Amino acid sequence: MKLLLQVPTAIIVLLILTTWLASLRLVVVPPGSYRLTAMTTLVFQGHGYRLVDSPQAMCTRQAYPARDCDAMATNKLAKTVLLRLPFSQWLYEYTEPDRSKQAKLVGETPLRSSID
Repeated sequence: MKLLLQVPTAIIVLLILTTWLASLRLVVVPPGSYRLTAMTTLVFQGHGYRLVDSPQAMCTRQAYPARDCDAMATNKLAKTVLLRLPFSQWLYEYTEPDRSKQAKLVGETPLRSSID
C-alpha cells in the first residue's frame, strides 16, 4: 500500500522539478499575433513568462514596454517552442492580457460590486 502512494508522489515531484529546472511555460498566442498562428505552446527557457502567460500580458506587466514589445516577445517565443497545442480562449483570458487597461482596484472587483 505504501508503494502505491510513493510512486505517484515521486512522479509528481519529478514533474515539478523538471518544470522548474527546464523553465517550462505554457504561452498562449492569440489570433492575429505578429508571427505565429493562434495556439498554446509549451516553451523552454521561458524566464520572462509566468507559468501560464501570453506575450501581450508579459508586455503589459513591464513598466516601460517598447512599441514592438509584442513582436519581439513573439519572435523570441518562436525559437523556444517545444510543443504546439490548440488555442484556448479560456487560458488566454486567464493570462489577463489587458489588465493595465482595466486598472481595477481591489475594491472594484465584480464580487464586491455585486454585493453592494
